[in-house]
Amino acid sequence: MKRIFATGISQESNSFNPLKSTYENFMIIKGEELRARAGIKELIEAGFDVTTSIYARAVPGGTLKLADFRRLVEEMLAPLRAGGHFDGVFLPMHGALDVEFIGSAETFIVTCVREIVGPDVPIATGLDMHANNTHTMISQCNVMYGFRTAPHIDVEETHIRAAKLLMRAVNEKVLPHTEVIRIPYVMPGENMMPEYGIGKEVIEALAGIEEDGEVWCASYFVGMTWVDCPQCGATIIVSGTGKMEKGMEKARELAGFVWENRDEFRYPGLTVEPEEAVAFVKQHEHDGPVLVSDSADNVTAGAAGDNAYMLNRFLKSGIKKALFAAIVDPVSVQKCIGGRAGDVIDIEIGAAFDTDSETCRMNGAVIKTVTADQENQSVTLSYQGIDVLLFAQRKPVPTEEVLNSHGLSLYDYQILVVKQGYLTPELEAAAKHSVLALTPGNCDQRVDRLKFKKVRRPLYPLDDAADIAF
Repeated sequence: MKRIFATGISQESNSFNPLKSTYENFMIIKGEELRARAGIKELIEAGFDVTTSIYARAVPGGTLKLADFRRLVEEMLAPLRAGGHFDGVFLPMHGALDVEFIGSAETFIVTCVREIVGPDVPIATGLDMHANNTHTMISQCNVMYGFRTAPHIDVEETHIRAAKLLMRAVNEKVLPHTEVIRIPYVMPGENMMPEYGIGKEVIEALAGIEEDGEVWCASYFVGMTWVDCPQCGATIIVSGTGKMEKGMEKARELAGFVWENRDEFRYPGLTVEPEEAVAFVKQHEHDGPVLVSDSADNVTAGAAGDNAYMLNRFLKSGIKKALFAAIVDPVSVQKCIGGRAGDVIDIEIGAAFDTDSETCRMNGAVIKTVTADQENQSVTLSYQGIDVLLFAQRKPVPTEEVLNSHGLSLYDYQILVVKQGYLTPELEAAAKHSVLALTPGNCDQRVDRLKFKKVRRPLYPLDDAADIAF
């Protein structure tokens, strides 16, 4: 029976967030729960002897501390080191996990795996569309397959397809290889929406690349803009056997299409400056729900989530019946956690981690709800007609269910402000009106405002397109 080793890790980093990620931020999946996950389950059902380790998953956050990463890697690779010969390796990962002093976590892991299994064992990985792919990782992976949707509703499908390609490599006793085309272009993921416009054309073009019989899979990666690293930027990745000449020709054509249309990628829905977003909300505040994305403090893309920037502008405008969900501030939560509904408090919130974030002083705020559960601590404060949900720990608010777990409901408000970029499908469906605000912060959509130090230049739009030969 052919033997497969499977392990994985998934966290999207934001290196502009000063708050480092740690081991404790990860949920560790193992045992039967891991063996039931997409891709691994299919390998087992196909008759392979699968040795699993752990799958570590965390909410997007800041760069991962080195010591914590080393602990995770030791857990991930211990069964591989001790397990003898394997015929293949399956690695579902993210592709944009940044580790202090190291850089790409995925590259480090794949390199370690290759050193253990040798040059003749196929390695297959499924990756997020926002992966930043290094040349080292590309040279070591036989199959690399990326998500094709955003929001990512094809995670399981991607992992299953990568696993099936690994099965093919093992059963046919062949070693596919991976090629890359880099596009000197960096843009926020919110610009690359595969359901319409240029984004849809890009994703649909991948099928044409795969018409080449030597091509096993083709993927477009928009990259993770908010990781300051040399490999930051868009890539087209093609895995297969032989020279893949026809497929690579079409891949180069697609890269040219992306470059030529670099200014034609569009945000989903209305996208405006913060002041215009406030004006839009005031215009529609009585015919909501109106949903607002505080895009640069997007927790789902690794931002700190502690910026009171939009809250200050809402308070100044006199908007009422709004819920901010949420601002991360563990110190302020602890100040309130012993209180009761109706208590009045003078408090300053915001800038819990990032000194560039704004604070908001609320004298005479009223405690509305308190969630004291250690894993889910929160408090809701009412101030001048606006409710502010404060979290003790970073996490997004993607659904009504999350609001309910803190004693709140979207449907009690006319306006909901979330720390996201594009809205989750559930929130998008609930909104009568929505707007993405181009706020400043860790996930600044205006990438030319970010303080990049490590990216390879020239890179558009940091540099003039006329100075870039592509």
